[in-house]
Amino acid sequence: MSENTQWYEVKQNHNLGYALMFFVLKIFPAGFMRFLAFPIGFFYWAFGKKTRRISKDYLRRVATGKTSTFRHISSFALNLVENVQSWAGKFSFKNVTWQDDDVGDLVANINAGRGTVIVISHLGNAQMMKGLASMGESGTERKMNITTISDAKISSGFNALLNEINPDSSFNLVNSNDIGPETILLLQERLEKGGVVVIAGDRVSAHTDRNLEIDFLEAKARFPYGVFLLLALLKAPTYFVNGLRHKDFTLSPKYDMFVKKNPLDFDCPRKEREARIRQTAENYVQNLEKLCKMHPYQWYNFFDFWSGTND
Repeated sequence: MSENTQWYEVKQNHNLGYALMFFVLKIFPAGFMRFLAFPIGFFYWAFGKKTRRISKDYLRRVATGKTSTFRHISSFALNLVENVQSWAGKFSFKNVTWQDDDVGDLVANINAGRGTVIVISHLGNAQMMKGLASMGESGTERKMNITTISDAKISSGFNALLNEINPDSSFNLVNSNDIGPETILLLQERLEKGGVVVIAGDRVSAHTDRNLEIDFLEAKARFPYGVFLLLALLKAPTYFVNGLRHKDFTLSPKYDMFVKKNPLDFDCPRKEREARIRQTAENYVQNLEKLCKMHPYQWYNFFDFWSGTND
């Protein structure tokens, strides 16, 4: 494995840990499992030399003053616990606070049955909102039919576990590696029926070198061109959504949800499309950077994010 490792080169096998946490959650109170996140975080921190190095590099870019790689990795362990809590129905919507932003527009779109695309990131907890939505706790009048686009090779085991935890979950998986004309038509059909498509915008593909280099935390970083091209092809209202723990470390978490609508649409001549694709990506990155600075310990992209650029 090279020194500059991308996320798809790292074996991501948290399924056993998730299964164990779900087993513990069935026996003990949720607060007990959250307490266990700290020794789990210490284990990752103590034996993850490369993870510590990547965490340190990110923290020096995003924050001023004293920072702690241990706190960063422990925050990630808490995030894993909260994933399981949300899918097991142990996290209530009353613990979520919406901001005075574009959430009203998002809810109005969903209530009206208009297809919506949500672009998430590895900042904060995206699984929490999908878990709440599957329980019918989304804050909308209509139950959301969610289609998640992700690398099936990486996420299939995790999704199988989620289906075991919550067989009534209402989200479908589309493999990001198989997107073609037929997949686009499938997604468009689901959007026409009022569905919600969810995709992460902050991890490059393992199957293409076509990426966008955009300034992020004062250096060039690579973001996936294909994600933003997909937004152009789907032509649906698009929102950037992040759920961030109000306090980085607490046994009784409350979340702040941030919703930012992309001001651009893709009802434009084809010659303008590329410029709008890049501008949409830049809008996404600017929003991501602002939120990273608010809660630097809740960014969970533990790979060489700034490697492979011309910076």
